[in-house]
Amino acid sequence: MRRKAHGIFCLEDDWWKDFNRTSTVQPILSLIAQGVEMEVPHVHRDVGTVEELEYYLRRWTQAGSAQYAILYLAFHGHEGAIFVGDRRRKHSEVTLDDLADMLGEGLTGRIVHFGSCETMGVDKRHIRRFLKRTGLVAAAGFKSEVDWLTSAVFDVLLFEAMLRHSLTARGARAIRAHMWDEYRALCNRLDFRMIVRGPKKAKVEGVGDTVTASAVGRGRARRGKRRG
Repeated sequence: MRRKAHGIFCLEDDWWKDFNRTSTVQPILSLIAQGVEMEVPHVHRDVGTVEELEYYLRRWTQAGSAQYAILYLAFHGHEGAIFVGDRRRKHSEVTLDDLADMLGEGLTGRIVHFGSCETMGVDKRHIRRFLKRTGLVAAAGFKSEVDWLTSAVFDVLLFEAMLRHSLTARGARAIRAHMWDEYRALCNRLDFRMIVRGPKKAKVEGVGDTVTASAVGRGRARRGKRRG
């Protein structure tokens, strides 16, 4: 009998707003469920409005959803925010503070990964405030614009690491260290960042938000589809 792992709760926007282009992160969830020797429960919901986002986030925070401890937000984004629906609309931007309002408090033992461009490319004080307000153990994502397919591959590796560690502050730091130890080049290429809630730790080169990727190899310098 396979051990039951942390579940993944995925909310995803319509990437291209074009019925002739179908891109989704849903196969990532199926791949993870098949690729590890654990039972990985997962939920995937399409989100097209801010109201839908808030509805599903509030559903996720309820006690009945505790088994889905990993929140995966697959949206377009920019510094400190994600976009929901048509970015030309005035209220399509949802900031970290907005997300904290939607999520509420007391989310100990849960973690969020932003599968979006640039959301983590903001002063870390804003991210720490978001974590403090919500109680989330950690927030992960990318500081720069990223290639859609490359970042999707990275997401698989990141979730695999999350499934093998406890979702505590200590476990989150172990996840971050694992990603940099095993996939340093990819972390640099995607400008990966992971901030853990709690007291500040001494900076260690190559771990989490302490390494700055060079301009060469960043998402803006690559061709192909972009998440942001």
